[in-house]
Amino acid sequence: MATDSTRSDGLQALTMTTNWPRPNVCLVRLRGELDIATAPLLADYLREHTAGAPAYLLLDLAAVKFLAAAGITLIVTALRSQQGIRGQVHLIGVTDNPSVRRVLDLTRLRPECAEHDSVDTALDHIDEAGRT
Repeated sequence: MATDSTRSDGLQALTMTTNWPRPNVCLVRLRGELDIATAPLLADYLREHTAGAPAYLLLDLAAVKFLAAAGITLIVTALRSQQGIRGQVHLIGVTDNPSVRRVLDLTRLRPECAEHDSVDTALDHIDEAGRT
């Protein structure tokens, strides 16, 4: 099941879509700009969609066009499972998105993140971890 929510502030817009590919895996696909105008909306959205305490939260950043400091702060908040955002965070689509990859590299956050090229590889990783 997918849920879409969009906010538009002039040039700034972010679309969020949620799917549950497994009962314990919440996948949130982001499209647009993750900045000071949209990060609070995303934080509320993540709190709402992870209220059921999924084991994993997959954030698909492949279609994020701009990642600002507020977006980085929100990712760190999610990584720490703070402010009501639940689930072990895995990032999707960073490698093929130069603008996101560069910001995560500059902030030295990338090595701290579980990162996957696709949703399928993330799910494979999760399945493999469940077998051990």
